[in-house]
This record gives sequence, structure tokens and C-alpha cells, in this order.
Amino acid sequence: MNPRFEANGWQGVVADQFTFASLRLVTQALCNHIKHLQSVIDNFPPRLVVGYDARFMGRHFAEIAAEVILQNGLDIFLMDRAAPTPVIAWGISDRVSTGALVLTGADEAYQYNGVKFITSRMAIASEDTTEDIEAELERLLKFSHPLQMTLNTGEKELYNPKPAYFRKMAQWIDLEKVASVAASTVVDYLHGTASGYLREILRPVAGDILELQNAPLPDFGGLTPALLHDNLDEIQAALQRLNNPMGMGLVLDGDGSNVWVLDHTGQPISHEETFALLLDYLVSERHSEGGIVKPARKNDLPEKIAALHGIPIHFSATSDFRMITASMVQEMAIMAGDVLGGFAFDGHIMERDGIATALLLMEMMAVRQKPLQAQIKMLADKVS
Repeated sequence: MNPRFEANGWQGVVADQFTFASLRLVTQALCNHIKHLQSVIDNFPPRLVVGYDARFMGRHFAEIAAEVILQNGLDIFLMDRAAPTPVIAWGISDRVSTGALVLTGADEAYQYNGVKFITSRMAIASEDTTEDIEAELERLLKFSHPLQMTLNTGEKELYNPKPAYFRKMAQWIDLEKVASVAASTVVDYLHGTASGYLREILRPVAGDILELQNAPLPDFGGLTPALLHDNLDEIQAALQRLNNPMGMGLVLDGDGSNVWVLDHTGQPISHEETFALLLDYLVSERHSEGGIVKPARKNDLPEKIAALHGIPIHFSATSDFRMITASMVQEMAIMAGDVLGGFAFDGHIMERDGIATALLLMEMMAVRQKPLQAQIKMLADKVS
């Protein structure tokens, strides 16, 4: 067993690579990394948010990780329910924490689970950080008893992440405007952990939104909860029944990090076009200032819109969000995207948030009062 961190953290098949033993070891390596940082920074006692998604035994795995963290003398805020990754990430700010350990298989099939580490900046851990954690793992594997225990164990507090995240969305998004287009919006959660979130966020403003596959199921109803063409049949049929020119479809992946947009006919909008729409809206209507981060130089629509507005573009070497968010933090960019459905925004978390992206797109529709394809054509005409 030799866990390796990638763009979505470390992931493995439950009962094969992802076991109680491997989770304990990864958690211990993370604790060692954090304690080393504290010896350098020494700003406050380390404390971690611990969250999990709705996969099989998610809460039990979270308790296993929590036990290791507490035995290392770190305090924790343990989620009292399954939650999407971006909601857990916002808990870092709400609880003023060192970071978050998130147990999630992201958009992988139900057989998988994994670990993401979100830093105090609410960004997925950089490649340097994950390499350090992997080095700790290599070191720990040499010991017959790698787990550590302190005389003064940490303290555990159960934490409901929803209220703080809902308050943040109410501050960052004009929910009254969003409510005005809710009836023409269809969202498909693919039975992921974000199920029901948009309806709950919009409840205070009476936003009635049509939700599909909105029960968080451990096996995702047999789906692989990723942004795949094979997963679009249900939402395309719903949009065609709705037949509203101002309609929009939104598909969220398994842990609520990524989003795919469809027009009112059910035609998927490319992630590059979504990036361009969001960027133009942030600059033109929200008057945001700063650059963007994206992978690869392609002379695509987002780059043309950035050039139109005189916005600096910072290119990441890959679509790995560990590199993208590192650039976003360094360059103080207003938004970043991996052109795979993941977007992060200044003023929020530095990690992908499909829920916030969906709400921002709905706000854009309410403000512009134009069908999606008409908005895309408008952008293309601007830069032609």
C-alpha cells in the first residue's frame, strides 16, 4: 500500500486500497505535516475540520481519521452529517482552522473513497504539500508502529456545516435575483452529496427549482457521478419538457465540486464557454478586478474575453487544481477554471465549488435576461 495524491487527492477502492489501516496511515502523515508547519508558523494550536460524503461507511471512516488526529493532540470539528467538499472547505473559514481532511471519492464510482486535504486558504493542497505528505508516508511505512499518541489528546466538537455555508451564499450571491429564474432552471445532482442544496439555499426567498436525482445515495443509484454524456439523458428530457427559452440545466458531480451547463434545449455548453460567460459577467456586471488562471494557452473564448477586458491571464501547466489554485493564490486572480467543469472564485474558497458556480450562473441569467446561446453569441461577436 503506497498512497499517492493526485488532482482529487488520494483515492482507492474501498476494502482494497482504501482500508482502515491505510486511512490511519495517511491521516498520521497529514498530522506530521501539520505539526511540522506549526513548529515553523506557531500561530495557534492546530485544529482540523473533518468531513465526509455520503458514500458507504463515510461517517465511520471519518471517525477513524478523527481518532488518529485526536491522538496526535490536534482539535477537530467533525461534521455531523455528510457534506459536499466545497461546503466542508468553507468550514475552515467558519471555524478558523488549519485545514480540512475530506473523505470523498469525488466523482469516482461508488466503490471508491479517498482523502483530500484542504489548506487554511481553503484551497486543495499544493503539489509541494502532497509531496511532503507522501514523504511522511514513506517514512512511516518503515516503522512497525507508525501511529503516534500524546498525553494531551485533542478535543472534538460536532459541527453542522450548512448554516455558515448558506450565510456565505446569501452574502456572495443575490438570492432574490436567483429566485426569479429558479422555475426555469433544472439541476441534476446525480445522487451526489450536494443533493438538495440549491433548493435549501433558495428556500428563504421562495425559489422553486426543479431537482433531479436529488437523494444522496451511497451507490449513486448505479451511476458514476461524473460530468459524462451518459449522465445527461434525464436532465435533457426535463429541459425539453420545460421548453422555456430562458431555461438552463445544471449537472453537479458526486461531491459538488464541478458543474456542467446545458441550454434550454438540453444542448451541453462547453466548459470553455461557461468560463467565458462567468468571466464576462464578473467583470461587466459585478465589476470584479484581477486576472484569471486557466490551463494551457489555446486562444479560446475565455482568453479572448480576458484580452477584451484587459485582464491578465496566468497559465497553469496542467488542469490539476493543485497547480491552478497555487497560481490563483499567488496572482490574486478573480477566478480560475480547469476547463473540466471546476471553477473557483476570489472572495470565496480557492477550491472548486459547483454549488456556488451554479448560483452565480443563475444570477447571471436573472441579470442579463437572455438565453444562454444568445449570450454566447454576444461574447463571440464582441471578440470577432
